[in-house]
Amino acid sequence: MNVRLLRFVLIAVALASTSAAYGAEYQQVENLAPESADAAPVSLETLHEALKRGPMRRVLRERFAESPPFWRDASLDFRLRVYDFRRDNGLETVADSLAVGTELTFSSGEWRERLSTVVTWHTSFGIDTNVSSGGSGLLGVNESDLSVISRAYVRYKFGEVLAARLYRQDFNLPYINRQDSRMIPNTHEAYVLAHQGKRMEWLAGHVTKIKKRDSEDFVPMAEAAGVDGDDAGTSVVGARYTIAEKSTIGAFVQHTNDLFTTAYSETSLRRTLSEHWGLQLAAQLTNQWSVGGEKLGDFSTYTWGLRGMLSYRGAVLTTAYTKTGDTAIRKPFGGTPGFTSSMIFDFDRANEEAWRIGLSQNFAKRGLPGVSLIVNYTEGRNATNDIGELLPDADELDITVDFRPEKGFFKGLWLRVRYADANRGSPVADREDWRIILNYSVSAL
Repeated sequence: MNVRLLRFVLIAVALASTSAAYGAEYQQVENLAPESADAAPVSLETLHEALKRGPMRRVLRERFAESPPFWRDASLDFRLRVYDFRRDNGLETVADSLAVGTELTFSSGEWRERLSTVVTWHTSFGIDTNVSSGGSGLLGVNESDLSVISRAYVRYKFGEVLAARLYRQDFNLPYINRQDSRMIPNTHEAYVLAHQGKRMEWLAGHVTKIKKRDSEDFVPMAEAAGVDGDDAGTSVVGARYTIAEKSTIGAFVQHTNDLFTTAYSETSLRRTLSEHWGLQLAAQLTNQWSVGGEKLGDFSTYTWGLRGMLSYRGAVLTTAYTKTGDTAIRKPFGGTPGFTSSMIFDFDRANEEAWRIGLSQNFAKRGLPGVSLIVNYTEGRNATNDIGELLPDADELDITVDFRPEKGFFKGLWLRVRYADANRGSPVADREDWRIILNYSVSAL
């Protein structure tokens, strides 16, 4: 065992042993391998999240049973992440950092069954960093420490299916999302109204600012997209309709004045074929075009994709194809929902065609709950630059191993080891990643 890995293990054990375990969902973007194809999420699965509030702890409800609901149903959750990240190209190390971060979230109960609030404080501190090798995304500029009130919103219910969520919050929508693959997720300042019915869900609102995952600062959406000094925000509207059990169709549109509009749509057909077999077929389409003053240039592009998934007793076979138009997709506000998007490359360069083959195994049905393996191989061909010159082909192999106990003392722990080997035709453009991530969640009260 090398010194770096040994240091990571010692720090992880020391931090984990200080508290009793308590299970919670930490990463919303990155999950364990699905147990079946019909259970695998699609990009608009979380459209209704603006209606949700923070988790409630039963121990608090019992302890403060006579208190007003605002306090009786409140929770205070502490979450910890240790992250070791190393990235090499074909010549040298380009990022190398070990960091530890925390998340402290207060979620109130509801005042008069209407009003509640959530406040989250995120931190990320470098333990062993190599500033000269560049940014890892775990920390700030020059691998500086981070400390930020990332979420601070008020949620108001107008009824059982309609709610507003105001100010600093997180999303998990196509192109506007947490992108939670480093220490601290993206969060946004936004004002959103959302409806969650039995079959129809929709949301509408305006996002004014974004705090990216390697920053403490909330900046206007237009500035984050690359236009310095522009304070334009992004208007959003989306809807999802359940056609039949587990099968959906949906669309989401985001518009930033004088920059661009992105329209995303998807449909999925999911079926449980038998006790052990599951099936999912999905299609997606993104259209993106410049608008108004076209401050990022005059462009119009698209990307579309198809995905098929077939499962048997926790093993899921995935195949996917995507095709991008004459201009690369712009995605300054979060990760892309593309079916071939990978750990390092998104495979959505201009004119790029990409194919993926993947195999995952969730071992819950084989007597090992909380253990899963994901392997994906993706190739991209025929990509060009902005003037139509052919670019080198690309390929990427991603491997993810997860250990997430569901019971016992270590319930609440999530250990994830990830490896990626990506090639783009030259040593400088090639990438190799090693990521070791420990998440641990406890109830602070």
